[in-house]
Amino acid sequence: MTIVKWRLLVLLDKHKKVTPAARELGLKQPTATFHMKKMEEEWGTELFESKTGRILLTDAGKALLRFAREIIRLHEEARLEMRLLAAAGERLAVRIDAPCREQAAALAASLLEPFGRAIDFTAERRLEEPDLIVSERAEPPSVAGSVYWQAELKLAVSASHPAYAGASADSLLASQSPWIAPPAGTELRRLCLEWSESRRSALRETYTSADLGTARTLAAQGLGFAIVPDFSRHHPAAAASGAAGLRLIPLPGAPSYGLELAPGPLLARKDEPMLLALFADTRRGG
Repeated sequence: MTIVKWRLLVLLDKHKKVTPAARELGLKQPTATFHMKKMEEEWGTELFESKTGRILLTDAGKALLRFAREIIRLHEEARLEMRLLAAAGERLAVRIDAPCREQAAALAASLLEPFGRAIDFTAERRLEEPDLIVSERAEPPSVAGSVYWQAELKLAVSASHPAYAGASADSLLASQSPWIAPPAGTELRRLCLEWSESRRSALRETYTSADLGTARTLAAQGLGFAIVPDFSRHHPAAAASGAAGLRLIPLPGAPSYGLELAPGPLLARKDEPMLLALFADTRRGG
């Protein structure tokens, strides 16, 4: 069964005549009739019957029609996907090793946009050979060869919830409000805990979120506070990645935090001009 035969089956059900069905497919009537005969031979049963000058589907034909519609839908979806991939050319694979994935993606996209390449963002560590890697850094890198985005750590709380609407950072921390924490093993979590210890206070971890997008959403609902990086002062492209309904409060004595964009091992071979354009300069920090 070729895609032409599947389409013919659907068009015969639509028009109830061979000639208009064949015309819509760009076929001659004898060719369409030949395909109908071959379909019945292939499936070993009658699929069509002629009544009062119309071509109708038998029960077997109607059963096959359900499959025809689904196969045509999948074929069209595959065709569009292949067209998109062909138009996009070679894609860039960007791995994000940071809990602030939305902001990292926005920053990387704004930097890569001038190159006109399609971008695949992933947080999967099994992507062993990404073209670019976005990772957390407590301090700017000491040598050239990467792009560094500086952030300000702030408390994210609900802008409308009564418990948080007018609270200061110190009062929130002193009240032991619920902390919506980043996941274990992240640089952001380590910095938060070290900062808390230096202030001789303890954060009350009530929720743990795999990414800060979820943490900001929980905070906006008044379920606690999150400590999040705010890139918007230096990088407007990342400002839109925050959740609505949030108030960002400066964190007293906040440690340094940022994201680093570094090339993967194969980028030079894949696109040396891009490598030089992106990383020939020294750090591009805030």
